[in-house]
Amino acid sequence: MKNVLITGCSRGLGSVIVEELVTRGCNVVPHFRTSGSYINFEKTPSIVLGDINETLTRSQISDSLKKHNIDVFVNNASIYKKSLLTEHSEQDIIKIITTNLISQILIIQRVCKWFQKKGSGLIINVNSIAGRQPAPEESIYAATKFGLRGFSQSLQVELINSNIKIVDIYPGAMKTDMTIDREDYDQLIDPLEVADIVCNTVLSSNVTSLTTEIIIRKFISKELTK
Repeated sequence: MKNVLITGCSRGLGSVIVEELVTRGCNVVPHFRTSGSYINFEKTPSIVLGDINETLTRSQISDSLKKHNIDVFVNNASIYKKSLLTEHSEQDIIKIITTNLISQILIIQRVCKWFQKKGSGLIINVNSIAGRQPAPEESIYAATKFGLRGFSQSLQVELINSNIKIVDIYPGAMKTDMTIDREDYDQLIDPLEVADIVCNTVLSSNVTSLTTEIIIRKFISKELTK
């Protein structure tokens, strides 16, 4: 039975991952930015509540790592805003970079310290295809995802002689409230498909070798394009 802490569970992919992991018998400690969520708290041993940009929330995560003897950390929290660079406010830019990169680095630093003390652990970064293939009006978002990719790859080398594994997952656009206004919404990836891959990675973390990068793209049947 795996003990898993996952950030960004209030909605979208994070909420689906929690439900799938609980169904598969994992002890899951989900993080929520606010208390409003449809996740059934009774199925989880505890929760972490608060903005990951706040030191207090990051301290709660540290406490939960130890209290629940966490084996796997799923780094899923993220915010997204599609806009031309010139139309972003300075506050938007700072918030996106702080949430998607700086705070995540600070959290993973704490996770690494715990896993080093524990002697093993798995970190799963839920990145984005934007971290490999930028798109228009995503310059700030892509910058954070490229930054997370570089940070993670460097950390993998840094930890190569430890028993701490890191897997980066790069899903394409999914059917969530983040993409609800897209014209091609019906052709986007089902979050359940991505959650299944994340869960399989969590449950296979005891193996001696593990894929370090997983890219998830939508397969569109020719029948759908006719």
